[in-house]
Amino acid sequence: MSEKIKAIVLTSTSGSSDFSNLQLKEENYPKIESDDQVIVRVKASGLNFAELMQRQGFYKPASKTPYTPGFEAAGVVEEIGTGVTDFQVNDRVIIYNGSGMWKEVICLSRSNLIKMPDGMSFEDGAALMVNYLTAYQILFRMVNIRQGDKVLIHMAAGGVGFAATQLCKTVKDVTVIGTASAAKHEAITQNGVAHCIDYTKEDYVQEVKKLFPLGIDVVLDPLNGENAIKGYELLKPFGRICHYGAASITSESRSFVNAFKAWWKCLSVTSLDIINQNKSVCGYHLGFLMNNPSCVDQMSTDISNLLEMYSKGLINIQHDSTFAYSKIAEAMKRMHSRQNVGKIILKPDSEIEKESPRNVEEVKVATEDKVEQTQPEQSQQGGEQKAEEVARSEIAEAHREPVQSESEQIEHETSKLNVNDDQAKSENVSIEQTGEKSLAEEAQADANGLTESQLSENKQN
Repeated sequence: MSEKIKAIVLTSTSGSSDFSNLQLKEENYPKIESDDQVIVRVKASGLNFAELMQRQGFYKPASKTPYTPGFEAAGVVEEIGTGVTDFQVNDRVIIYNGSGMWKEVICLSRSNLIKMPDGMSFEDGAALMVNYLTAYQILFRMVNIRQGDKVLIHMAAGGVGFAATQLCKTVKDVTVIGTASAAKHEAITQNGVAHCIDYTKEDYVQEVKKLFPLGIDVVLDPLNGENAIKGYELLKPFGRICHYGAASITSESRSFVNAFKAWWKCLSVTSLDIINQNKSVCGYHLGFLMNNPSCVDQMSTDISNLLEMYSKGLINIQHDSTFAYSKIAEAMKRMHSRQNVGKIILKPDSEIEKESPRNVEEVKVATEDKVEQTQPEQSQQGGEQKAEEVARSEIAEAHREPVQSESEQIEHETSKLNVNDDQAKSENVSIEQTGEKSLAEEAQADANGLTESQLSENKQN
C-alpha cells in the first residue's frame, strides 16, 4: 500500500521548553513481515508520565532515538498475517508495546493485541492498559491489599491514582487517603477517596497522622525522593510501601540539579532496619514487565480480570481531555503542570478530522483553554464567527475552574505557565509550540506510569 501515515517521533532526549524534539513525520504504511503480525489503524492513544520521562531522557529502559513513543492505544484491525487465527479484519482491539503507539497505523505481534469488550469506546480502550494494569498489579500483586487497609494514594487525581482508588473500593472496608490540590477534591471524592489532603497548603504527613495516629497500612508512591522516606515512616507494623515512579525528580524543563537533589533524599534502609520495623518495601515498573517473557501469563490474567471488572461496571475510566497528535506538546504541558484530572487521550489528526465539526471545535478549544487558560475571543464578525464564539464560550465556561499547578518545587514555588500556542499544522515538519515560557526549573510534574508512570507531585509539605 502506497499510503503515507503520520507518526510522532522523538528525535532526541531533552527537556527543552519548546518540545522541538517531538516531531510529526510521515512514514510509509507498514507491511506485515511475519505470519504472527497484525496491522491496526489507531483511533486513540494514551499519554502517560513515562512518555514525559522518555522525552527528557530519564526513563529506563531507554530506546535509541529517533523512535515513536507510546505504550498504549486502541483501534481497528486492517490486515492479519497468515498465522493469525484469533483476530479478523475490522476487530476492535486494545494494543500495547514498550513504544511505537503514537502512529496512525501500527504493525505489531498478535500477542500485543486484546479484543475490546462490546460497548467499550476507543478512548476507554486507550486508557485502560497502563493506568489500570499498573494500579491492579501494585495493589493485588505487590502490596496485597486486604480488607480494612488504610491506603495513601499520592496524585489521586492522576491516571494511576484514579484507577487505584476505584480498585481499592473493590475490597471491603478499605479507606483511601488521597493527595490532590483543592480544585480536584470533589472529583476524587466522587471517585472514592475518603480523606482528601491539599498537599499545596497542608503537610500531608501531619494530616495522615491526625487521621490515623497509629499509622497506615499501604502507601502508593509515584513521587520518590524525600517522599519515599515520609511514606515509609507513615507505615505501621506490617505496612507496605510500593515505589512506582520518580515524579519529584523531573519537571517540564529537565534539571539534573533537581534530579540529584531528589535522588539524594531517596529512602535508604538496610535489611536489618526492615526486620526491626516489620515493614515491606517494593518497587514496580510496568515497562520492564512488558519486556519480560516470564510475566506473559500474569499480564494476560490480570488484563482479563480488568476487562471483566470493566464489563461489570467496577471500572469507570475518567477522561480529562483529548489532543491531536499535532498538539502533543500542549498535552505534555498539561500533564507536567498537574492540571489533568484523569486520562489525557491523544488522537491522530486524521481521526479528529473525521469527527463532526462540533467535536473538532471542542478538541481545539479544549486544547487552547486547558493549556493557555485564555478567555474566548471577544470579536464577532458575521454569523459564522459569532456561532463559533458561542461554542468557544460554552466550552471555556465548562473548563473555567481555576487551575493551580500542583507541582511544587523542591526549594521554590512554581511559576505560572505562560503559553502562546501557534497551533502547529504543517506536515512532515517539527511540531512548533512557540512562545511558551517553561515552568520554573524546579517545578514538579504529575505522574504514573508505566511506571505509570512516571513522575509527579513534588515536595508536598
